[in-house]
Amino acid sequence: MGTLVAKLLLPTLSSLAFLPTISIAAKRRFHMEAMVYLFTMFFVALFHACDGPGLAVLCFLRHDVLEYFSIYGTALSMWVSLMALADFDEPRRSTLVMFGVLTIAVRTYHDRQGYGVYSGPVGTAVLIITAKWLRQMKEKRGLYPDKSVYTQQIGPGLCFGALAMMLRFFFEDWDYTYVHSFYHCALAMCLVLLLPKANKKAGSAGPPAKLDCPTLCCACV
Repeated sequence: MGTLVAKLLLPTLSSLAFLPTISIAAKRRFHMEAMVYLFTMFFVALFHACDGPGLAVLCFLRHDVLEYFSIYGTALSMWVSLMALADFDEPRRSTLVMFGVLTIAVRTYHDRQGYGVYSGPVGTAVLIITAKWLRQMKEKRGLYPDKSVYTQQIGPGLCFGALAMMLRFFFEDWDYTYVHSFYHCALAMCLVLLLPKANKKAGSAGPPAKLDCPTLCCACV
């Protein structure tokens, strides 16, 4: 019986794989991205907890609301990570981020179970990044960004992203509990790898600010 309960709780516990992602994003001064990851982890964990045994007391929101925001948060996490990788200057960066916030909300409401809820934002972000980097390469007459970005961030990040999507849409029928849990881990690793090593737009005055509970509460008020 204990093994069965642990298996049913595994998707909820595996959503905590986002905690290192949140911590790393905050330390790299990507505070907006860290808040998006925290938002995603909260709704993903609560959504799966409401499906688990003996945790119905946690379900203070309707099941369909939890499902919507868990999927929306996941797609938005992918979008903000790719926009951070693109390294746009303001106001273009905030404009593109808000474009994703609005369009992903509509796309998720329209069809939250289809491939498009993830492939749409990812495909659009990849096209935007490719256009920007090709222009930079033309101006620089060389590789942009550095080779290490492709080998240490983009390559591994896309591999984990592809693995996450394959687990999510093609292999969950094998064993939902374990496959979906691995999906959470692969997705969290993908986001960490795609996130740049430091937020160049955050300034350099003083040590990176900590993203603690009071900071999050004040930001939400």
